[in-house]
Amino acid sequence: MTDAMDLADAYLALWNEADAAERRRRIAALWAPDGTTSNRLIEARGYEAIEARVIGSWDKWLREGKYVFRPKHTVRHRDVVKFDWAMTTAPGGEVEARGLSFLVLNPAGRIAHDYQFNPTLNDADGLAQRYVAVWNEPDAEARRRAIAELWAADGSHLSEASVRQRHGAIEAEAREAFEANAAKGLEFSSTESSQAHHNVARIAWRLQARASGEPAAAGSSLLVLDERGQIRFDYAFNEPI
Repeated sequence: MTDAMDLADAYLALWNEADAAERRRRIAALWAPDGTTSNRLIEARGYEAIEARVIGSWDKWLREGKYVFRPKHTVRHRDVVKFDWAMTTAPGGEVEARGLSFLVLNPAGRIAHDYQFNPTLNDADGLAQRYVAVWNEPDAEARRRAIAELWAADGSHLSEASVRQRHGAIEAEAREAFEANAAKGLEFSSTESSQAHHNVARIAWRLQARASGEPAAAGSSLLVLDERGQIRFDYAFNEPI
C-alpha cells in the first residue's frame, strides 16, 4: 500500500474499528510484525501490544459512538507518510481534537514505526531553535560545528528534492540554502509547535522576510535521533503557509 491517502485512510479505519477480529486483520495488514506505535506516553511493539493500544484508544474515545477519527492533509516523503487527523463528532463533524502522525515504512511498504504527536504542544523548543540556527548561520566554521553537534556522523538530511548524507553534504546544503535566502532577505524561524518523544522530534518552521517577518514558505521536519540525541534522519516537509 504505497498511496499516501489510501494508507492514511486504512490506518484511521483501524482506530475506528469496533470488531476485534477485523481489528487484528487490519493491524497485520498495516504493520510489520515488529512494528511500533507510540505517543509521548506509550510505545507499543508487535501486533499484540499494538492491538492493546488501539483497544485502549477505542474504549476511551469511540465506544459510546460519539466520535470518529478522520484524516486531513496527507503527504508521502520517501519512506515516510505524514498526515494530520481530527477526532470529530458523529454525526455533525465538529472537531473535538487534532493529531499528527508520521508513519515510517519498511522496504515492503508496511509500518515500521508510527509516531503520533499532539500539535498543540511545544516541548522541544530548544532543539527547534538549534536546528533553525544551522540554516541561518553565516559563518562557515560555526555552521560546521553546529552540524557536527546536531547530526550523527552518518546522519542524513532528506528534503523533498534531494538527499544529503554525512556532515560534509549537509553542510553544503545549509550553505546553499543560506546564500540563496540571504540574497532575498529571508531567514528561517521556528514556530511554537515542537514535540519530542521516544527518540523522535517534530518541529515546525517557516521562511520569512528578515525585515518584516512576512512568511515566504513553511515546513516541518521529522527528526529521528540516535541514542546520544543526535539526528540520524531529518525528513523535511514543505507545508502550506
